[in-house]
Amino acid sequence: DVRLDGLDRTAWHRFQLGTDASMVMICPLAGTDLFQIQGPVPSDGEVDLSPAALTALIAERTGRADIAVHAVSWASVYSMNARLAERYRVGRVFLAGDAAHIHPPTGGQGLNTSVQDAYNLGWKLAAILDGGPAALLDTYEEERRPVAAEMLGLSTRLLDEARKGAMQRNREVRQLDLGYRGSSLALPGSIGTARVQAGDRAPDAPCRGQAGQPTRLFDLFRGPHWTVLGYDVEGRPAPRTYLRIVTVGERGDIVDDEGHVADAYGLAAGQWALVRPDGYLAAIVASRDLERTLAIIPGDGLMQNGG
Repeated sequence: DVRLDGLDRTAWHRFQLGTDASMVMICPLAGTDLFQIQGPVPSDGEVDLSPAALTALIAERTGRADIAVHAVSWASVYSMNARLAERYRVGRVFLAGDAAHIHPPTGGQGLNTSVQDAYNLGWKLAAILDGGPAALLDTYEEERRPVAAEMLGLSTRLLDEARKGAMQRNREVRQLDLGYRGSSLALPGSIGTARVQAGDRAPDAPCRGQAGQPTRLFDLFRGPHWTVLGYDVEGRPAPRTYLRIVTVGERGDIVDDEGHVADAYGLAAGQWALVRPDGYLAAIVASRDLERTLAIIPGDGLMQNGG
């Protein structure tokens, strides 16, 4: 992290005049007056990271003499590696985020993966405190470790591409297609004709409330509660702690007059989608199976229904 002159702050600058070893990337650090310099250095011997040495390195790798480093606020020589913890849980000890997986920063996968670890574990710990089954905590490693293993493969592949000057950041780096279809929490008996399945990320959809106010499904899902979404249903399930009940239809809590909810979920009349606190589908069931399905939600008491 350095202060330098000669480059504007509106772009991430990348230079490569020859082989991979000649590459250097210089990006502005938002919210500061600093730039970050990244580039390969020899693996043996001491590396001079002084302002003068970095200025010379930049000149050599860019062919420009107008970029000058004036001060270095932080510098490190590091080796890329990818590691994954063998276990995410041993007794009362849980690993999440960087404690569970480290990887090259290519693709920008670390923060999203770590936050998802924390949310996945967090709602399950809360459920246990409210009387949920202890085995629920075992599903944390079951669901999250395969995601991290896939992410490590992705970030390593992107690093190899970056070294060759051909890195492509496609949809896979957005992490919107991750899911847990093989999880033991993807409840059996879920209807297979819907557009989404148990274990999938519950999609968003614009809709409106009964008073005509615009809203979105994500606004209804947001928070530590479960959500059960009924499409053109008769009746409502009994209230439960931490459960928001939302019905879709002309006499429901929300109206899908433009068909976005129907397009996103593909639910038939009388079907319900149960959405976990972390925004993934636990089940899609018919009305006759709903009460039995809701038994997985711990706790008792009352939460206000609807949107």
